[in-house]
Amino acid sequence: MERITEEQFVRLNRFVRARIADAASAEGETRPAVAALGIAAQRQWAAVHFHRTSSSAQRAETELHATASWNLLVAFADVWRDHPDFPAEAAVETFEFDSETPLSPP
Repeated sequence: MERITEEQFVRLNRFVRARIADAASAEGETRPAVAALGIAAQRQWAAVHFHRTSSSAQRAETELHATASWNLLVAFADVWRDHPDFPAEAAVETFEFDSETPLSPP
């Protein structure tokens, strides 16, 4: 998570939230899905933000959750990969998990 700069974090978050806000004008059955996507994105942002602002002792405990949350934010952004404002330099900072033990720290 330390490889991700504050600027990358902010740009990716703004990009995702702006796209979700654009979709908020949806009607019918699409509206609840857009609301759920907004809630999910906000929670992922909060997990990464909590990790980044935690004490060094807490960071060891929150690293895995923050990494998974960052990856999900990148996945949300990837939906709009063709958008001209897509923050490619931020989205490139994703992380690989060990497929044998994905919940274990590296």
